Amino acid sequence: MSDFKDEKTLTTIPELHKDLPGPANKDHDPKLARAEEEILQHYKDFAYFCNFDCKDHPNWGKKFYDLDEAMYFDLMGSVQRPGFRPHYDNITPYLADAQIAFKDLEITAVTETFGYATALQRYWGVAADGNAFDFTFRTTSLVRKRDDGNWKYVHEHFSFPVNMATQKADLTSGLKIEENIRLE
Repeated sequence: MSDFKDEKTLTTIPELHKDLPGPANKDHDPKLARAEEEILQHYKDFAYFCNFDCKDHPNWGKKFYDLDEAMYFDLMGSVQRPGFRPHYDNITPYLADAQIAFKDLEITAVTETFGYATALQRYWGVAADGNAFDFTFRTTSLVRKRDDGNWKYVHEHFSFPVNMATQKADLTSGLKIEENIRLE
């Protein structure tokens, strides 16, 4: 498994593939390599925003989302379209003093204008109410290249592993599936 990576260490798609815990998926099309690198740049720019700009300029992050089309299965609940814009306006300033990093990021372009990514995402910092937070969760993101040439998140699904017996989520994503599959 790889280390967590930020805007400086998310380098290239081939380098990310070398760090995956297993082989890259079989759906990578060499003809779509440029689209995958563009999506990776979207992630680098998003990480830079989160790590350096969000605290003072949370609205700047809106450019990474299709605010009217995005649908989210967020950690605290589902956000149906067209409700992402008010969710962004609520959650982003609340968690603006934060850092973000990705582990085992795999980006797959399906077409020249659509792709998806899977990863572990760590998000940590201090909320607007003074409470510290440190979450590591699984993420699946769908992105689409819009008419302006920019990639936008159109769907994200975040989740934590759950101990089936205790029904408690692991906010660090450290649980092993073998240890948590039983209901007893």
